[in-house]
Amino acid sequence: MMVEPTFEELRKALHREQGRQIMVNYGLDPLLGKYHKTTCEKCEKLIKDLVEETCPHCGHHRFVKGVYDRIMELGSGESVSPSTRAPYIHQVPLEFIPGIGPKTLKKLRNYFKTEMAIIHEAPESAIKEILPKKIAETIIFAREGKLTLQSGGGGIYGKVKL
Repeated sequence: MMVEPTFEELRKALHREQGRQIMVNYGLDPLLGKYHKTTCEKCEKLIKDLVEETCPHCGHHRFVKGVYDRIMELGSGESVSPSTRAPYIHQVPLEFIPGIGPKTLKKLRNYFKTEMAIIHEAPESAIKEILPKKIAETIIFAREGKLTLQSGGGGIYGKVKL
């Protein structure tokens, strides 16, 4: 929490000084990131377990290593955040949701003003009133963390699976 939006206040919040602190972080679900999982450079398919030095799909020998896989390589496989770390809320950008194109996005923004308002604050009843049932439910599932996501990799964003 900051008293005013200044760099000095941000510095104090980052260092937890004078009662300032980061309350919560919001960001893209890592599964949707362009380099989350290791991907074959040739066939662009995700590699679940790189046991051999060749792609199990096409036999190619070069890969784009995913961030998740690199973290697992370097770490102990166990992640423990400090007790003082603010929670991280995964978000699914509206453009990742199937059925939401530029016209629908414009309609939503005209009504709710910002994408953050749509994702986090808009009443479910209002979303259901404006959008077709399936798209409205997908937004609500995204808000609740109930969507099935396909990992991204090799420079290609992950996807929402319906």
